[in-house]
Amino acid sequence: MYGIYGDVISAAERAIDCLDETEELLEYPEVQADKAYYLSVLSKYNNLKSLNDKLCALKSVLEEEKTCYELLSDANSNEERTSIYEEIYSLKRKASQLSSSLADALGCAHTQERAYCRFKFKEGSYKLGVALYDLIKSDLFSRGAKIEDENIVKAKGGYVEEISFVVEGVDVITRLTPLTGAHKVYKQTGSEELCFAVTPSASVEKIAEKDLKIDVFHSQGAGGQNVNKVETAVRVTHLPSGLVVVCQDERSQLKNKKRAVENIQKRLKEINEQSEKKRIEADIFAQYSKKNTSISFDAESNTMTDTRLKAFLKIPFPLTDVQFAQYINGLIAL
Repeated sequence: MYGIYGDVISAAERAIDCLDETEELLEYPEVQADKAYYLSVLSKYNNLKSLNDKLCALKSVLEEEKTCYELLSDANSNEERTSIYEEIYSLKRKASQLSSSLADALGCAHTQERAYCRFKFKEGSYKLGVALYDLIKSDLFSRGAKIEDENIVKAKGGYVEEISFVVEGVDVITRLTPLTGAHKVYKQTGSEELCFAVTPSASVEKIAEKDLKIDVFHSQGAGGQNVNKVETAVRVTHLPSGLVVVCQDERSQLKNKKRAVENIQKRLKEINEQSEKKRIEADIFAQYSKKNTSISFDAESNTMTDTRLKAFLKIPFPLTDVQFAQYINGLIAL
């Protein structure tokens, strides 16, 4: 009945199933007598009431859109039809925004996340895979996420074999995780795989002053007239890791300290990258090993199926940006 919004609406309806019961509970004298319990019930009621308001608003917009489509058959001029189409477009945008808000209320934690993502394709699956990548990028950009370190690798045959990137933004891991695994791409000659993996990516943290021990001493090398007269050389120890860097090449203590801290930061980054690389590769291998996922593609009819959502069975692929956003929202709401 509600098309691509059906799964989100169903999830919301299940969530607010106890709204009336919770409202009645607030009227019980024994509940009101226990202040802490009353406040917890009130908080639950307010959350359910807010969810119900979002749900009613979305249903109302979808009913308006349906009415507009019915009016099209009675339109007597191109001008009237254009006006109706403009109203339909406006309602579609509003429905998309309301559905996103509803899905967020159901499942998103709204946390800043950073993730490393990687696609892997075969010759028969890369076109659909690249189309999926474009949809993901568009969805991420529309939510203010930043993409960096994008790397596209081509096979000897000229087709795209692998795409990797790092993304940072609100709830990016939450939105992308439901898409992971090795998905079947069906062709006349058999099937191939379209693999996608997402794993948290650690950002390089700035060194805290409290984690540094700084010693100064007289420089032993060339450095101008200050050498052996003032303490310009600096030894910096990073207490958590035990790394030690000595810098005495500059004439001033401040410059030597800056260079020493920069060297500590660089060495810590190299150590972290080595351990991160091992963890990332193991995580990606595990996700690529997830065979026979609920997602599949038909390369002959250019359709996509996700058996988790009844509105996305044999749906034309690539999806539109709006469809893809609602698809992800539906997965989050499950």
